[in-house]
Amino acid sequence: MGNWNNRRLAVLLICGLSVASEAMLAQQGGTQGSSGGASAPPGAASGGGGGGRTTNNPNNNPNPYPIPQNNPNNPNNEGPFANRPIFLSGKVMFDDGSPANREIRIERVCGATQRLEAYTDSKGRFSFQLGGNNVLDTDASSSGIGSGAGFGRPQQAGGNSPFSRDGRGGLSDGMFGCEIRAVYPGYRSDTVPLATRHSLDDPDLGTIILHRLANVQGSTISLTTAAAPKPAMKSYEKGLQLSEKGKFEEAEKRFLEATDTYPKFAAAWFALGQVQQRENKAAEARKSYEAAIEADKKYVSPYDQLALLSAQGGSWEDAAKYSQQAIDLNPVEFPSAFWYNAIANYNLKKTDEAEKSVKALLKIDTRHRYPQAESMLAQFAVNRGDYAEAATHLRTYLSLAPNAKDADALKAQLQKIDEANAAKK
Repeated sequence: MGNWNNRRLAVLLICGLSVASEAMLAQQGGTQGSSGGASAPPGAASGGGGGGRTTNNPNNNPNPYPIPQNNPNNPNNEGPFANRPIFLSGKVMFDDGSPANREIRIERVCGATQRLEAYTDSKGRFSFQLGGNNVLDTDASSSGIGSGAGFGRPQQAGGNSPFSRDGRGGLSDGMFGCEIRAVYPGYRSDTVPLATRHSLDDPDLGTIILHRLANVQGSTISLTTAAAPKPAMKSYEKGLQLSEKGKFEEAEKRFLEATDTYPKFAAAWFALGQVQQRENKAAEARKSYEAAIEADKKYVSPYDQLALLSAQGGSWEDAAKYSQQAIDLNPVEFPSAFWYNAIANYNLKKTDEAEKSVKALLKIDTRHRYPQAESMLAQFAVNRGDYAEAATHLRTYLSLAPNAKDADALKAQLQKIDEANAAKK
């Protein structure tokens, strides 16, 4: 009788987790993407269009984990800065003492949103007015579609809140979760939090150290950008500005000009793919991402984006292939690739590979942008009959996403697990 009850509980839990996860599909119907995303059509159908789930499912079974929706290039919806501008400065150094250069990016990160603020000079120094760079930047891992948005929208810490002042001339809620960091291929940056800074504080942020990463071959930026001729760069920057204004058709023309002038312009190919995807031109977008890879095989963002496109179309083999390529090139800076890989292998019924990717994701997802990973691990634990482990993962998921639409359903399943565990004692 005990074994029969355990099997019955497993069936109930599996069904319950699947139904609860289906509710997450509906949750993707919102209009605001993450990581620089714009208003997007609800859901994501085959090929990156509308709809709420993949239509290419050989078993005709509902996918229990949500497909990421199309989050195209768009402004960060940041409100205007207050009257008094805030200037920041500092210096960047490599941890091995090697000299700095002009290619180091200084970014402001607010949750899943990243924004280019400045570049260092030849001595590693930088200075800028906070928010003064109004050019949308796509030469980074989380720009535009997909890199910030996983199978289930990543949870954002800080998000796109307008910058606002407190009564002491400081930056209040709008800077919560925001920080300044340096970006250079193959290195991890120290970060400087901005939440507690005020306009009258010393503008010097001090020295930001870049630490070399082991086993990293690929980059969040393309080094081919530095070699772009001026006409190509001019077209590229104009395309970014037009994208930010939502003028995607005009932006597409500018990006095409840039790539015609400089075919090795990987960042421009990537930006072109994002605009084409925004226009529901999935086939064209795929070709642009492939061209970006051809131009710079160590530029990881297009691999990550192709994994997303493949997942949206239910092409799980391709999703697994491209996400694995992104992981192999850079296993540190693309948590989205681990999630795409996990969900692809889940649908391919390669449970061991899926679980491996999910566990690797949790090690690097320090901001907890993929709480659904915990619910997937709970599912695997239920399949093994390890209800104690399943309960642990479910509690973690519910603590990370207490207001998720599937929260009530999972709480009910958690209660059943607790009752089953109590009956064993």
